[in-house]
Amino acid sequence: MRNVFVILALMFCVANTIDMGEELMKREILTKIVEYAGIEMPHELHLLCLPCKLMMKQVQKFSSTILLSIIRKEWTLLCPKFKDPAFCEGINQTFIDQFSVHFFNNYLSPSNACQNLGACKLQQERQTIQDYINEVMQDKLSKEEQRQWQVLAEENVINQEDFTVAQFADLHIDVEYSVGANAFCGAPFCCREENGKPKDPSKGAQYWGTYADCDLPFRTVQDLIKFTGEKVKPDFIIWTGDSTSHDIWHQQKWNQTLPTKMITEEIKKQIPNSQLYAIYGNHEGYPADQYDMIGEATQWLRDEVADMWKEYLSQESYYQLRRNGYYSQVEESRNLKFIALNSQACDLLNFHLMDGITDPRGMLKWLISELKDSEAKHQFAVIFAHIPPGDTFCNSQWGDRFSVVIERFEHVVTGIFYGHTHQDHVQHIRSKIDGRYVKTLFIAPSGTTFSYQNPSFRVFQFDGKNDQVKDYVQYRLDLAKANKDGQNAILNWEVAYHFLDYYGLESASLVHVSSLPYRLAHDDELLKKYIYSYSTGSDILYKKHLKNLKNLFLKKSTKSFFICGAETSTLDDWYDCIGFFEKFKESSFLTFKLLEQFIGKWLKE
Repeated sequence: MRNVFVILALMFCVANTIDMGEELMKREILTKIVEYAGIEMPHELHLLCLPCKLMMKQVQKFSSTILLSIIRKEWTLLCPKFKDPAFCEGINQTFIDQFSVHFFNNYLSPSNACQNLGACKLQQERQTIQDYINEVMQDKLSKEEQRQWQVLAEENVINQEDFTVAQFADLHIDVEYSVGANAFCGAPFCCREENGKPKDPSKGAQYWGTYADCDLPFRTVQDLIKFTGEKVKPDFIIWTGDSTSHDIWHQQKWNQTLPTKMITEEIKKQIPNSQLYAIYGNHEGYPADQYDMIGEATQWLRDEVADMWKEYLSQESYYQLRRNGYYSQVEESRNLKFIALNSQACDLLNFHLMDGITDPRGMLKWLISELKDSEAKHQFAVIFAHIPPGDTFCNSQWGDRFSVVIERFEHVVTGIFYGHTHQDHVQHIRSKIDGRYVKTLFIAPSGTTFSYQNPSFRVFQFDGKNDQVKDYVQYRLDLAKANKDGQNAILNWEVAYHFLDYYGLESASLVHVSSLPYRLAHDDELLKKYIYSYSTGSDILYKKHLKNLKNLFLKKSTKSFFICGAETSTLDDWYDCIGFFEKFKESSFLTFKLLEQFIGKWLKE
């Protein structure tokens, strides 16, 4: 610490020299000082900036250990009062270091801290959404040009037969699932031998899965995949990630991708004639949600999954996935490009994003180049990823910019597909310019039962002439019947509904699907149907939502929850839609805003 005062005294003298002959000497002395201290040379050499950086260097050095110990101590005291002690200890060991390291590196780094304190000039200006709109929209085709483009793109389709795309979402297998184990153990995750046996056998984990805070035994996913191969025979499969279980505090890096490998091998075996396009979710990282979009700390995950899916990918797509964690590939006869995005770029629980939120790993810039390439070739594109932009933990700064990109290329993109929420619903991208509906986002429910869901998967029908979604079929497992029949049961993956028929829609085009939010607001019976499918036909969840609908004090906010969810595609827009007072009733609101502050602001590149 003595060195700091010496340096500060020297800096005070240097900063106040006014003789022009001494300016060069001042810069040389400053250079020596910053080299000695191990910090960056300030852009502005004035009285406050360099002393601030020197001080923050020492603060960062001595405070990180102290602050980390304080955080650990408070967590250890408070968490067990609200959560299972094993969960608290697991989070302590797994996540607190991750948060602390990135927080200290970002907010206590000399450069960032002194900019935030106003002692140093901002090195990069913040980019507003209007700046981004001006940048991206400058070469957007007119409506007439889009119509002409559509005609030429349809002419490029060689195979004009209709085709099917099955979507697997959030399969979440638990390799430690134990029949008879306590399914209502009081911990955040149950159905394992370590949870013991319940006094009431009916509260034990069932053979094919359990309506509880439990994931699926692998045999149920095997049957789902087998059914898809034998009965559906899809032309394509999109798999939107999250394969590992929800016991995030027990996991180890060495076997984190084992469930993904198990499912991949089963798809190869049971559906050998379908083309698979897959991307991982937030649970595949280790620890969960932690994914390095800037450096190479997560290269192990990219390497492992790229090798698992290599046989489905072209050489270029394989290297894209391995290098960046996202990729594209063209089905030439269909004149259709599949684009797999890595939604960890917007995950507010991904603490790596504290290191830089501005277009992580250049994915939005890459997406624009991919869609421009398709536009130039009169080629359609579909996009799929794990976390939808309107999710509770997706950064709206990223979601807003994604929506601008989609609006720019709305004539190119024929479908956008997500999972992650475990619910069955839609969202809509709205124009940042005039508020009109731009594109429907289809969000598929989970394969897993976690929490209290019916195991589900979805099959889309596409029009072979223009690569547009025509309809989809939602499949669900009759879990209660399967468990009643026991281990020799023939599982009944029922058709839960056909999208157009269920909602009384004329087509799956934007003009018709975008009418759904308005109809939900004015037709209570339709709203109940939507809530029932949102709940994946689970009576437990459905009755809970209906009870809230009847509650005088919750009725407005409960209706707004679903209606606004279908009407918007970013969390900020959803909060604005449900209303000022209602958003403060949502426990996610303050958490979301706090995490946004930790992540920081989008900057001009």
